[in-house]
Amino acid sequence: MAKDNKFLNLLETYQSRYEQAGFLVGDVFKFNDNFKSHGDYKAMTQDIKDLLDSYIESGLHLRVVAVQHNPEVVVIAQDHTGGRLVGKVSVTPSLGQPVSFGNNLAPIPDSAKRDDKVNIKPEEVAPVKFDNQEEDEEVVAESTYTQQYL
Repeated sequence: MAKDNKFLNLLETYQSRYEQAGFLVGDVFKFNDNFKSHGDYKAMTQDIKDLLDSYIESGLHLRVVAVQHNPEVVVIAQDHTGGRLVGKVSVTPSLGQPVSFGNNLAPIPDSAKRDDKVNIKPEEVAPVKFDNQEEDEEVVAESTYTQQYL
């Protein structure tokens, strides 16, 4: 009877978040304020430092892709929205922390938003006047196949 209870699945999911210390796959990773003064960051090569700096400057979320315990390493990647994770980099968990949004999804970053001029409200369209059309002549468009049967 306990097998069919959906509450146990919810409870197990909730508990696994707090039983495993640290990061879970899918977490949003945020670097600490002073991570550049940390010894693990200083031990990285310059190209990895530049890559991490470009990730931070992009404004996109960084997601945890994998967690390895021996040695303790977190693999992070840029989240280009829509499930596209680009550019995996291994860092130590001491450089950052997981970001909690509660039960909500992570907000859309400003760099992923587009400023579109799309208007979904209907607007009245002025009639089109053709060159060979007289003033009082009305243009009748041929009906499409579906319109004939409606």
